[in-house]
Amino acid sequence: MNNDGIAKTFQELADVLELLGELPFKVRAFRTAARSIEGMGEPIAPQVKDDTLGKVPGIGDGIVRRIKELIETGKLADLETNKAKLPPGLMELMNLPGVGIKTAQQVWKERKITTIDALEAAAKAGKLRDLPRFGEKRETKLLVSIEGWRKRASAPKRWPMAEALELAETLVAHVRTVPGVVQCEFAGSLRRRRETVGDLDILVAAPKKHAVAIIEEFTTREGITQVLAKGDTKASVILENGLQADLRVVPIESFGAALQYFTGSKEHNVAMRTVAVKKKLKVSEYGVFKEDNTSIAGKTEQDVYAAIGLAWMPPELRENRGEIDAAKTGTLPVLVELGDLIGDLHMHTKETDGRATIEDMAVAAKAVGRKYIAITDHSESLAIANGVTADRLRAHVRRIREVDEKMDGSIRVLAGIETDILGDGSLDLEDSLGELDWVIGSVHSKLGMPRDEITKRVVRAIESGRIDVLGHPFGRMLGQRDGSDLDLEVILRALAKTGVAIEINASPLRLDVPENGARMARELGVPICIDSDAHSVRELGFLKYGIGIARRAWLGKEHVLTAQPLEKVREHRAARAS
Repeated sequence: MNNDGIAKTFQELADVLELLGELPFKVRAFRTAARSIEGMGEPIAPQVKDDTLGKVPGIGDGIVRRIKELIETGKLADLETNKAKLPPGLMELMNLPGVGIKTAQQVWKERKITTIDALEAAAKAGKLRDLPRFGEKRETKLLVSIEGWRKRASAPKRWPMAEALELAETLVAHVRTVPGVVQCEFAGSLRRRRETVGDLDILVAAPKKHAVAIIEEFTTREGITQVLAKGDTKASVILENGLQADLRVVPIESFGAALQYFTGSKEHNVAMRTVAVKKKLKVSEYGVFKEDNTSIAGKTEQDVYAAIGLAWMPPELRENRGEIDAAKTGTLPVLVELGDLIGDLHMHTKETDGRATIEDMAVAAKAVGRKYIAITDHSESLAIANGVTADRLRAHVRRIREVDEKMDGSIRVLAGIETDILGDGSLDLEDSLGELDWVIGSVHSKLGMPRDEITKRVVRAIESGRIDVLGHPFGRMLGQRDGSDLDLEVILRALAKTGVAIEINASPLRLDVPENGARMARELGVPICIDSDAHSVRELGFLKYGIGIARRAWLGKEHVLTAQPLEKVREHRAARAS
C-alpha cells in the first residue's frame, strides 16, 4: 500500500471514530498522522523497514504499528471493527456534499437517519428544519445536493486523470520489464489527458511468440481483482480501485498505427480516415494501406500521419477541433510543456491548512525546477482551513520575507494570499492586501448562488483592482461537487478588460478552469497561471495535471504567466495596477 492509501485509511478511521463520538484527542491523532503521511515526499515503506518512521512528526508508536499492519495485510483491524459499529449507509451519508461528519452524526443521533434516502425523505417532509443549524434553506440545499449526487451516481463511472495516470504509469513500467516486450505505452483518453477517464488502454509491441506469456504476466500481477477476458493477444482486467484495464499485444510493424488508433478520439480518427480516402489510402489499427492492401506505414505514429500528408499531432489535440487542418498547413501550435513552468503562484503551508513549512515548500519547489513561488495561505473567513487574521498575516509575511532572503536568490519566495471572494463580491482582509506580492481571489462559499448573482459577485472582485488572478473559478470537485453556474464569457471579458489572470488549478480534483475556459481565455488574451495549489511538498507535482488541461486548450508557453520570468510577472502586475 502506498502513502496515499495509508493516509486515506487513517483519515477514514478518524472519521469513523468521530462519528462514534470517540475522544477528540484520538481522532486528532489519526488526522495528524494522515496529514503527515500525505505530505511525505518519499515512499513510506522503506522508512518502516529501516525503523525510522517514528522520527516523523505526528507518527508515534501506535501509528507505526498500524502502518506496519497496513503494509503487511492491506487492512486495519481498528477500522474494520469500528466501521462494524456504524449503521449501514452512514458513511455514504457523511460523504454527501453539504453533509459532513457533524451533520451525519446529528441526524443519526436525533432523527435516526442513516441513509441518503431517509435524509431526502425527511428534508422533503420538512422534518429537519427544527434541528440546530438547520432551517428551511438548509433543507433545500440538501435536496439540491442529493439531486446532484444521484445524477453523478447514475452516470457511468469515471476516474480522475491523476488516479488513472498513476495506475497506467505503474502498469506500463511493469509490462516493459516482461521478456519479449519491445514497446509499451498507454493510449485512450488518458493519453489525450481528458480530465476523467472510463478505462485504461495499454498497448504492447512484441513478436507473436511472446504474446501469450505477456498476457499471462499482465493478468496475474499484483493489484488485479478480476480477469474479465484473456486471449492470445488481448486481456481485460479490473484493478483494485475498480478501473478496467485492457491490454493488446500487436506486431512491432503495426505499433504506431495501433497507438494512433486507440489514442483516438473517435472524431479525430474519422476525420483522419477521410483525408486518407481522398488519397486512395486506408488507415486502420494495423497500418496505412494502398488500395491493393500494400502496407506503406504503421511502425510509428509519425509514419502513419506522414503517409497521408499530415504532420504528427500531440495527443492532447486529437479531438477534431481544427488540428487536422493545422497539420495540413503546418500551423500546429507549439504547446506548453511541464519544463516551461518556472513559477508556481498558489500553495499553502502549516500557517493554514498545509502540511509543510514555508522553507520546506521553497526548497522542494527549487528542486523541481521552479524559479519563483508565492506562498498563498487562506484568509480569515475560511475558518475551516484556519484562515489567517490580519495580525497573523503580518507575521506570516515577515517569515516569508525571511525565507526569501535565506534562499539567496536561488528561488524567489513571494508573499501572497488566497483571499476569499465574499458573498457580496468584496474581498476578505481587503485592507491588508496592498502590501502583498501576489493576491489570488477565490470563491469558497455559497457556490450555489443563482447564475446572475454569482457572476456579478466574481466580476466585482475582478474589478476591485485588488486581485492578480481568479483562483479555481468554478469551485468544482470532480466526481464530488458540481461547480458554480458562472457566466464564463462575462467573467473572461472582465478579466481581459482588467488584465487579471485566470488560474488552471492543477489539483487533481479541481482542474479548474477547465479546458473550454482556458481555450476561451487564450482567444480573449487573458493571461493564464498554471498553479499546483499544493498543500504539501508532494503536491507540488500536481502541475503535470494542469499542463494536460493547458495543452488540450492549445496553450503555448506565451499564453502562460507562470512560464514567464518573474520580471515579466511583475511587469504584468504593475501594468494591470496602473
